[in-house]
Amino acid sequence: MFEKPISINYIKLQPYFGSYNGVSFAFIKTDTKLEAYLYPAPYSFDSTPEDKKLKAEFEFGDDGYEQAVAWMNEHFGDFEFIPHGKRFAIH
Repeated sequence: MFEKPISINYIKLQPYFGSYNGVSFAFIKTDTKLEAYLYPAPYSFDSTPEDKKLKAEFEFGDDGYEQAVAWMNEHFGDFEFIPHGKRFAIH
């Protein structure tokens, strides 16, 4: 499903946000960590309530980036499509 969407060098400079099949994601660098998020589309990261976001932290670097992408693939199924205007929900 997910592959590395962008170079880790980009994430060193600024957060990276995207979406895949209705699930939004983010990579954010802190001092020494890489934070990875999954959250329901179509809302932006800032307008999504914290309790609707899945978050994990990894060491910042190539290995941590690989682990973050693997974590996203593992948890992508935690979101399901709900018809009639309620776009997605977390199990």
